[in-house]
Amino acid sequence: MNLKELEEFQLKLSKKVVLEDRIKIEDLKFVAGVDQAFIGNKVISACVLLSFPELEVVKEGVEIENVEFPYIPTFLMFREGKPAVNVVKKVLKDVDNVVLLVDGSGIAHPRKCGLATYIAIETGIPSIGITKRRLYGRVEEPRDVMEAKPIYDNSEIIGYALKPCKNCNPIYISPGNYVKPETALKIVKSCLRGYKLPEPIRLAHNLANKSKNRKLSEFFQ
Repeated sequence: MNLKELEEFQLKLSKKVVLEDRIKIEDLKFVAGVDQAFIGNKVISACVLLSFPELEVVKEGVEIENVEFPYIPTFLMFREGKPAVNVVKKVLKDVDNVVLLVDGSGIAHPRKCGLATYIAIETGIPSIGITKRRLYGRVEEPRDVMEAKPIYDNSEIIGYALKPCKNCNPIYISPGNYVKPETALKIVKSCLRGYKLPEPIRLAHNLANKSKNRKLSEFFQ
């Protein structure tokens, strides 16, 4: 494993980032979430498709694969990327006018190429990265519910920190690809239903962990 070469690969991919709205919010029909759970040498990738703005579940799916890369911060796309892409392609096949919410960074990443960016490049689906911790950028933390503060890389706005509920810490939102930072914030706000995480990711998280429990015995046969 040569981390320098992997960094160069991420920088190369980051040049494919387009911070423009491929889909206007008024034309958006669906949102989807992808999240993953790990057990042993297996990764469980879950994707949930919801109608927008109603946020009713339309379709969901799970894929189980071997883990082929260690956990290294800022290199999660090499560990989680391909399995996430596989489940996204499975669930979102033939689905148009959809934006994908990813439990992982977008361009708020040291090389502007987080997991959400990788998935968007591989699938062509506009994506938004959401994390529970700030990975990169300068930000003034929001204090009031639904208050958002810009995340800066020098003078460029690369995302937003948002306080989604009263008794929770902020979440950190950044475009993966094919969406503007301001649009990413609006979509995430529209997907909040009183929890810390937006519904697409919250439901994908729940599905991945339910599948983890249900499939536990199969992993060690």
